[in-house]
Amino acid sequence: MLYKTKPVLWFSRRLRGNRSKNPFVKLLLLFLAAVICGAIWSEVALSEVSGELIQEGARGYVLECISQAIDAELAEETGPFIEAQRNPDGQIEIMNADWERLNRVRNGVLNRLASSLRGKATVYVPIGSLTGIGLFNGRGFSVPIVLQMEGSAVAEFSTDLISAGVNQTCHRLVLTVRVNACSQSKRFATEVETESATVLAETVIVGEVPKLFSR
Repeated sequence: MLYKTKPVLWFSRRLRGNRSKNPFVKLLLLFLAAVICGAIWSEVALSEVSGELIQEGARGYVLECISQAIDAELAEETGPFIEAQRNPDGQIEIMNADWERLNRVRNGVLNRLASSLRGKATVYVPIGSLTGIGLFNGRGFSVPIVLQMEGSAVAEFSTDLISAGVNQTCHRLVLTVRVNACSQSKRFATEVETESATVLAETVIVGEVPKLFSR
């Protein structure tokens, strides 16, 4: 009996010795197990993402596209969009808007949005929002979610007159961009309607408000 048990004891000792010499094996196995568990949990959590979170992520993406398109077009333009003509007393009599340049900016913005609002878009949701626990909502690092976006945009100009003090008026030329976009992803379907307003020119007028002309 002693003769038969010796090889088993010797093998078990060798096995324990090999394990003790390779501690990284245990760490590797633990790491792999954590990755697999995390992947499974992520899939389950993503399936429970609320429509409000997806919609807010899509809205943030759309607003970022609008901002980038406007910034890119304005970077290519130099000089003011509105010029004021003054009388000998220094008061503004006529304000001339350069509609040729303004229309070029509007068309450029719409062309850029037609490209950026079509195709795959990545939005990010805080990992704490996937836990379903209110305390962790909006916290933690961001988890990417891919949406298949389709959208359309319209842009228009408007003028605002705002009181700027006694006998003073602030004239603003504003570009407003409105976007309707939706995600056709079966898993993350959503629809977004949003707008963004950008002030292109601002002038403080003292006295009577002049007329606005194009050139």
